[in-house]
Amino acid sequence: MSSPLPKIGKPATNALHHINIKTLEDAAKLDEKTLLKIHGVGPKAVSILRDTLAEKGLKFAENQLPFTPDFAVLGDLKCDNAPKRRIIRDFIIWRAAGKEEILKDILTEDVIWCVINREEIHGFLNFSRKVSEADYPVSSVEIAMNLTHGKEGASHTTMTLNDGRQIYIADFFEFASNKKDAKIKMITTYLAG
Repeated sequence: MSSPLPKIGKPATNALHHINIKTLEDAAKLDEKTLLKIHGVGPKAVSILRDTLAEKGLKFAENQLPFTPDFAVLGDLKCDNAPKRRIIRDFIIWRAAGKEEILKDILTEDVIWCVINREEIHGFLNFSRKVSEADYPVSSVEIAMNLTHGKEGASHTTMTLNDGRQIYIADFFEFASNKKDAKIKMITTYLAG
């Protein structure tokens, strides 16, 4: 049986509910650093959660990422023996962060990014410029689905901004080859929200 969240304050409770963290067990799936990056969740709320988890014989999860963006990253982040899933995961995170130095390792120089009903961007330099110009404060990125097969992949992501707005993103990927370490050569993106 699941336990409700303890009294951690209205802003923290609302912020967690907004990203579908509604029980103590849901909160235990995250690590402390991730929780602290969620707009509205502060050290006091995390301390109360930690103590309540300990009372129930639970604890926060370990960080599953080999790097730390400035926002919370949620979802199934384990890629185990799926290198292309790891590439897609990293792409989603670093696109939201606008980090060119990491994106250059996973995108081809002649990458094409087609944002349906908005624009088509050709080449890594133009892609990099576009994502680095994005000026929205991201609170969290939830990777709900990340699938790959051969030269193709797909993901579904929800990006929550600090003001609570959510952007729903469906990305479809084409890799340069079937090799497990192939770079992404084309992305087709659908946005809503």
